[in-house]
Amino acid sequence: MTKGYCDKDLWNIDYWFMNLMPDMLQQFKDTKHGSPSCLGTEYVDEHGISCNDECHAEWDKILDNMIFLFREMNEETCQKKNPYLKEHDNILQEFEEKYGLFGEKLEEGKMNKLGRVLHFPSEIPEYKDIEEKYYAEEKALRQYREDCKNEALELFSKWFYSLWD
Repeated sequence: MTKGYCDKDLWNIDYWFMNLMPDMLQQFKDTKHGSPSCLGTEYVDEHGISCNDECHAEWDKILDNMIFLFREMNEETCQKKNPYLKEHDNILQEFEEKYGLFGEKLEEGKMNKLGRVLHFPSEIPEYKDIEEKYYAEEKALRQYREDCKNEALELFSKWFYSLWD
């Protein structure tokens, strides 16, 4: 507690940050008392008092967007999931039951000087289609989370000095 973090947090700073930041921002949003003065439109009412009815809603929207993006960049909290995950898991289990771990039954009696050859479900025609769809979706999900991370950090950087109350 003397440093503000524990040594365990150093093992995986990105995981710590992705889990801590959206919760901190949510609490900040829920308990804040003000908003950046540059937001909204300032006007003078009929009593000569300076007003800005939009700044709090605009700030809430920015904070909500940051919270959403920080959650989406985290594989564990991302709302998007691979639609082929269950089929892929079933294929892996079936492949291992039929052909052994890493397809060892496909190589029985074929040991070479370098050891055994590893095989994967994508090498078997009946599994190839789902494997390709699964890995294409994984690639798209990684790109989506990367884009969310970049946008979240860009917003965080832009509004960094406004994250106080």
